[in-house]
Formats: sequence, C-alpha cells, structure tokens
Amino acid sequence: MDDIIGQGDDREPSSWPRRLAVIGAVILAAVGGVVYLTLPRHQHPPAAARPAPAIASPAPVPVNLALPAPPGPDGILGHTVPWDTSLRIPVGGSRPAWFSPATGASEPIDGLPADSAGYQFTRVDGGWAVQADAIAKAACGDCAGPPLPVWFLANGANSVTQVGTANQVAPAATADALWLTSYPLTADPGTAAGTAREVSLAGVPIGAPVRLPSGYMIDQATVRGLLLASVSPVQGTAVYKLWNAATPRASTQFAGVIAASATEIAWTPTCAALCPVQLLDLATGRHGVVTLPRASSAASGAFSPSGGFLALQVSEGAAGDDDGALDMRLEVASLASDRLTVMPGTSVSSDALVGFGWPGDSDSLVAQFIFTTKTQLASWHPGAAKLAVTTIQPGRAQVSLIVG
Repeated sequence: MDDIIGQGDDREPSSWPRRLAVIGAVILAAVGGVVYLTLPRHQHPPAAARPAPAIASPAPVPVNLALPAPPGPDGILGHTVPWDTSLRIPVGGSRPAWFSPATGASEPIDGLPADSAGYQFTRVDGGWAVQADAIAKAACGDCAGPPLPVWFLANGANSVTQVGTANQVAPAATADALWLTSYPLTADPGTAAGTAREVSLAGVPIGAPVRLPSGYMIDQATVRGLLLASVSPVQGTAVYKLWNAATPRASTQFAGVIAASATEIAWTPTCAALCPVQLLDLATGRHGVVTLPRASSAASGAFSPSGGFLALQVSEGAAGDDDGALDMRLEVASLASDRLTVMPGTSVSSDALVGFGWPGDSDSLVAQFIFTTKTQLASWHPGAAKLAVTTIQPGRAQVSLIVG
C-alpha cells in the first residue's frame, strides 16, 4: 500500500477551562449545599496526559431538569425524548462509578481501589481499559514511572477484571484482548522504545512481545498492523504509522489522524477552502471521502461500535467569539454512503464541547457540553429527529464523565 501523507489537526477536543471557571462562579454565587456529580476522557501517553482531578466518593446524584432559564438561548433547547434506561456512563475520579442519565443515580464500580490520583479510561471494544493516572504516579518528570495495574470494565458491568500491568494501554484488533506497553523505570517514552504485548482479558499473553520504534506508542491495533502515534508530537507535525513488526520498513504514514478503529482510519490532509475527511477501510482497501461544507474542518472524530458511523467535531469559519473559540457542530457520517447528518441542537461554540463518543454497545452518540449556566449531556441515534438531553447539577468535576 502506498504511503498516504496528509496534514491536519491534533486529536484533542477543544478546551473548556474558561467555561468551567464561569460555572464555578455561578455555583459560589447562587448554589449552596450542592450534591456534586463525580463526573476524563481519552487516555494519552504518560508524557502528555492531563492529570485527572481528585474526586469525592460517588453518591446517588440527582439530575435537575428545571434549572432557571437564562435570559437568552443557553444550551440545547427544544423538544427531547427520554433516555435509554439501559445506558450507564462511567464516571472517573478517585472512586469510579456508573452514572445513569435516565434516573440521575450513580453506583460504584467494584474492584477499583480508592486512588487519590484518579483513574483514566481508554475505550476498547466491548468496554474500557481502566488505569490509575500515570502522571500523578510518576516521580521523575517525563519518565514513564512504574508500570501500573490495568483493569477491564465491560459495558455495563458492575465490576472490573485485572489483566496485567503497564505504562500504556491500547485497544486490540479483537474484542477479547488489549495491548499493554511498558518502559524501563527511568525511560522517557518520548525518546525510548517501549515493549508491547497483546494479552487476553484474562491476562494471558498472546504472541511474542514487540519492541516499538523509539518515541512511538500504540494508538490502535488494526487488522493491518499497529497504528502508532508520536508520544511527544511537535505541534502541526504529528505523524502516525501503520506499522507491522514483521515488515517495519513497509510502514504507511498518516498525518492529521482524527479517528481510528480496528478496521478504519480517518484523517484530514492539508486543505484550504475545502477540507475533506479521508477514510481508509483496512479490511477491504476501500478509500472514501467525506466532503465537508466550505470553510469547515474536522477537529476530531470517533467511530461507532458497529463501524457504520463516524462522529465528527466540525469547526466552521473564523473564530466565533471574543476568546477565539470557533463555531462548531457535531455531525455523523454514514460509512455506507459517506454522507453527513448534523446532530440536532449541537451548533455551539467549540469551547462548550467537553467530549463525545459512543459509550454503549449501540450506535448512540453521547456528547457533554458546558454552557454558561448549565452542563448538559445529550444522546442521539443517527437518523432520529430528537435528542435525549439531561441537565446536570453544577459541580467541580463534570469533566470526569467518560462519554467516549
């Protein structure tokens, strides 16, 4: 397969600290005795990860669907539908829990000891890999620190299963395995070569260990090899490699990768007025293009569990408000037709979006937003006319909801 090289944005979603600070001010001025929702998202390599905040022990959390309305539009408005009662979303922090958007109740996840460092969740096929925050555990700056326990949490399961120890964890190409990567104790993952091994969800090694190229980590295992990402990418030059240890010189390079699964890669090449999303089906070799509206670009994406849809954070035009945030919306591309559908009600400032993904077994997209006066969680199945929307009580840790 020929080298495919494009340029594009990093995979990080837009920042939200300014909104979170505003919410904190509202809480101090108007809310007393609030029951806080122990509410990180995608895991990053140890050298680049953001520490998860220390969160209070979870307790049943009420959802307030009738907060005072602001004088103008603020948040997702309009008619909604009920939440799927079977959907539960993980909550990170020092004591991870399940949160039910339908009822507002939370329930502890068994098997994870309380840890003041907090926990990181990595979305894998059928659930999440869970690990204590590596940055908080490292005592030597950019070094990897000690390997930490890795647990598997199946979708909706009440407890976790330990599968091994590692510095980094990544999804395997199959539903019953993970890739675990470890480094020497004082090594800098940004320059050192890690040793990776695939293990079953019972912790049984699969195949021989693999020595990764220096400075790279596994982003996603695929049916065509390991998709590797730079541990410490230089701004604007992040390069991904589709790499196979048996034929390392035949690696295919991508830049601007915004989403990957076991069978698909999506990336954004250098663009001007038109910025299409390129798609490669690794199983069939089919190349597709998702055409975006003029002056729009995709900042990040996520493939659905079935592999039939790609959710995209689409930014449009120039900066849309005083602090430079872009106008954005969430759109979903059908991979059968490469056509886009806008997720209703999600045309907002980019700094309002905290995260999005597909946290259940079904193809229902979930997104979290922080607006000036409220935090909202929204769910949508492609093709539906309405969203399910929950307005969450203000609190210090809404960002700990794991939506993807």
